[in-house]
Amino acid sequence: MKRHLAPLLLCLPLAAGCGSSGPADAPTDDASVGPDDASVGPADAIGLDTPTPPIDVPIAPPPIDVPIAPPPTDVPIAPPPVDVPVMPPPPPVMTCIATGLRGEAGGACAGIDQAYSARGINAGYYPFRVLRPIVQFSGDHDGDGRTVFSAGSSRRGVVLQVIPAGVYVGLSTIPGNYDPPTGCEVDTCGNPSRAACGDSSPPLRAPVAGFYWGYAYQGASHMQGWINVPSGALEFAGYDPNHPCALGPAGADYEVHAVCGRATACRGGNRTCGAANRCNEGADDCGRTQCGAMSGGPLTPSAWRRTVTLPRGHRCTERDPPNPAVRCLENGRDRDFFFVYPFGAYLYWAQNSTTRAWIHYGDRVQVYFHNRDAQGVLWDFVEVLSSGAPTLTPASDGAGSGGGCSDSRPENCHPCRNGGTCGWVQDVFLGG
Repeated sequence: MKRHLAPLLLCLPLAAGCGSSGPADAPTDDASVGPDDASVGPADAIGLDTPTPPIDVPIAPPPIDVPIAPPPTDVPIAPPPVDVPVMPPPPPVMTCIATGLRGEAGGACAGIDQAYSARGINAGYYPFRVLRPIVQFSGDHDGDGRTVFSAGSSRRGVVLQVIPAGVYVGLSTIPGNYDPPTGCEVDTCGNPSRAACGDSSPPLRAPVAGFYWGYAYQGASHMQGWINVPSGALEFAGYDPNHPCALGPAGADYEVHAVCGRATACRGGNRTCGAANRCNEGADDCGRTQCGAMSGGPLTPSAWRRTVTLPRGHRCTERDPPNPAVRCLENGRDRDFFFVYPFGAYLYWAQNSTTRAWIHYGDRVQVYFHNRDAQGVLWDFVEVLSSGAPTLTPASDGAGSGGGCSDSRPENCHPCRNGGTCGWVQDVFLGG
């Protein structure tokens, strides 16, 4: 029976395609054959007791050598982007505070647009408590945010100060708040007690690019400038009777009397807008010598283009400047009459009045009016033509000086006709 199975077993590998020579064709070692199987042939040697040889599978050729790609050249990893603050929502109370660019002012010198006199520029302040440090700027800034009074590579604005937590800030109302009758003295205004403004709660001055104009007090320098208000950084303090009144940088102004229909209260004695601003204020602003001005009169605008320039100054001895880099300038017998900052000068709504913006050294301006006030300070009403801080001190295109604008035809002068920044600055800050 064993001999009949052998051919059948051999055909199984052949049926599977294993006819090639291999172990099955090799001679069998006789020493491995038992005495009962001495006559078994080579074919019979592959029987049930011998393992079946494996099926020949072609060996795959080695893979073609593929050049190994060199490791990639190190490419510098881009640094993470600098965090740019997202425009924050305003403090909650601001959602119901009306804002405005400016109100009706008390006349303009020679009728020139925005060349206001102090008679109608009567600003107050909205008080806020600082909950975490905030930064105050003079204008657009692209320098080191940790360094004060140092401009960046392409913008002339600087960090004025970092206002610490616990300090109070006053944000300015609109400046124009009343248009009193003309005249030099109080008695020409009618009732001597009549004020130059009738509203002690004017709207908040509208922000520019999210920045509010204001000043810090009670623990920080009273410098005025642009304050960006991050979410959660300010808390409205006007309803707290223990907060110090926001009376302006010189303490001569007033805190708004009502906010969002609710009366405010403060410590230190608040006054009304009328008590802070008499109706004869600024009667000499336009060079009216009969009202005490020393000189005055409009100038030909096209002939008076100037560059904002750092004037000479001396170390302050009678006043305490906000920073050692600040110098002083005299006026008459007053040695430290006003501060000279190393980066720029205030631009005012009116002479000796409320600050409006900063102009920076190197800015170009066009002069429209020029006079010396009763204190002996020479002032210029200017239009900014080129600015190193174009967002917060935008420039005008100068179009308002055409069309016959001259010293004899001031009614044809329209500074900042197509936008831009106009205001008053002391003549000492204007070079050639």
